[in-house]
Amino acid sequence: MATSMEVPEPQPNRTVGIALSRSLVALASVGFLTSSLLLLKVVPIFGGLFKGLGVQLPFATRVLVTGNGWIAALFVGGAVVLPIATEFLIPALRRRLIVSGSALAVSSVSAGLMVFVLYLPLFELIRKLEQTK
Repeated sequence: MATSMEVPEPQPNRTVGIALSRSLVALASVGFLTSSLLLLKVVPIFGGLFKGLGVQLPFATRVLVTGNGWIAALFVGGAVVLPIATEFLIPALRRRLIVSGSALAVSSVSAGLMVFVLYLPLFELIRKLEQTK
């Protein structure tokens, strides 16, 4: 019979799950920080390019170019809050893995989505050039 002074040994599957969850959170945080860096450094360059060309931007590109500061702040906030939330606020391992995996998916998709949104005006220009042929 176990006394109250004995510490139960961690289960191997739980230990692996916790390590996986922490790894996913670390990768998601790096992805969020990379996306915020992309927003703060690259998007203003594209904004200046589009302004110099004097083209009408699609709505998504306009939102990205004009709101890149607060969107980057949201990504940095996500990179800071995610590890704290998963470590202290989500005790169930299965939920922690779901949140961590979802955050990694969001951080991975966000960078590609930003690049796509920045290329939308070029796609529109190509479409207009093909219509004039």
